[in-house]
Amino acid sequence: MKNITPKRQYLINRLGYLRNRAKLSARDLLGQVDKSFAYFAKFDNGDFSIPAEILLDAIECCGSTPEEFFWEDITKYKEQKDLINSFSKLSDESKQTILNLIKNMK
Repeated sequence: MKNITPKRQYLINRLGYLRNRAKLSARDLLGQVDKSFAYFAKFDNGDFSIPAEILLDAIECCGSTPEEFFWEDITKYKEQKDLINSFSKLSDESKQTILNLIKNMK
């Protein structure tokens, strides 16, 4: 019987999203992090928790970062990160103008 908590399902789903986006098969990813299919199957089934180092290695192998992995909406990470970066480069006055504009759009 599977013992998959919502937190574990979140990790499984996120890693699957990144793996698919990177066009890596499960076998390819497992080979890159030097783990067997059985190792990840035990994690997927809730038999044990995956060490942070293995998760971070898997994220990196998928061409991603921990920041993107844990972003609220991973599918919008690049778009939202670009927006934040652009916003942070503005003057304080321009930032306030944009914030006021956003407040008035509600």
